[in-house]
Amino acid sequence: MPIEVQPYDLPILAGLLFVAAAAGLLWLGAELFVEHAAAAGRRLGLTGLAVGLLLAGAEPEELITAVIAALRGRGGIAAGDAIGANITMLTLVLGLAALLGPLPVGGRVRRYLVGAAALGGVAAAVLLPGGVGRGEGLVLVSLYVVAVAAVWVRERKPPAIGELAELEERDLAGHEEREGWKGLLLVISGIGIMATGGWVAVIGAERLVDALGVADSVVGLSVVALATTAELFALAVSAHRHRISELAVAGVVGSAGYNATVTLGGAALARPLSTAGVTGAGWLAAGLPLLILGLGGRAGRLNRWAAGLLLAIYVVYVIILYQ
Repeated sequence: MPIEVQPYDLPILAGLLFVAAAAGLLWLGAELFVEHAAAAGRRLGLTGLAVGLLLAGAEPEELITAVIAALRGRGGIAAGDAIGANITMLTLVLGLAALLGPLPVGGRVRRYLVGAAALGGVAAAVLLPGGVGRGEGLVLVSLYVVAVAAVWVRERKPPAIGELAELEERDLAGHEEREGWKGLLLVISGIGIMATGGWVAVIGAERLVDALGVADSVVGLSVVALATTAELFALAVSAHRHRISELAVAGVVGSAGYNATVTLGGAALARPLSTAGVTGAGWLAAGLPLLILGLGGRAGRLNRWAAGLLLAIYVVYVIILYQ
């Protein structure tokens, strides 16, 4: 007997199809990025860590989604996406990645985690009055420009660290100039494909949300945030497969700084945001990088018990959101 599809099931089915299509794009983009990050770093004169912070950390799909939401007068979705994405990355993404293998959070990664916490703190403070104006948005975007300049200066041709150093040594043989340009183009292509996949995932998530009927702030902090960070799941798995787990951490840390400044600030520049219901989550997002540092301990690595704690935090966070 054939199964009948009810009219109210169609938006849910459409959303699932969009998310499934996004998955293929995300995996392809992540593979291109991870395989060619070291060559791109040499072309730019940067370490692979900096490539992860600056290139994988840039989240165009987050910014586009937040700006569109702001222009439509959905400030809760815009701000919720920026803050919720950071919570999702710093708990769910890093937690799942640490289950695959230990993640490095010491060395130079440590100072960038502190920097991400500082940028998150500024974002949370801006959210306190219940809204973000254009002036505050400009301050946030300017802070990101300063942070990028600092990373660029610090990571110009220093000695590489850990697993990335081993990868770069293997890639040094012959045709460095040609391979460097090729690697840079492929990394940029990977980012573009990931951004496209993230955008398709957002479309699917929005259709699911419309079918289920959830409040704006909750949508931004959970469903939309989960969809727009989907490419970082793929990046983390690909980095683990290629034994360059530092790249996964760098991507998450860079994204956290980007969302706290460019995504939130850019949306406010498009249209001032009303951010009721997002402030508490903002402080949680700001504190998570410091918690991760503590969980890394003296060894500077996240192990499986730390992964379990991060995943538990995410589960509790979602439960509280939907109460």
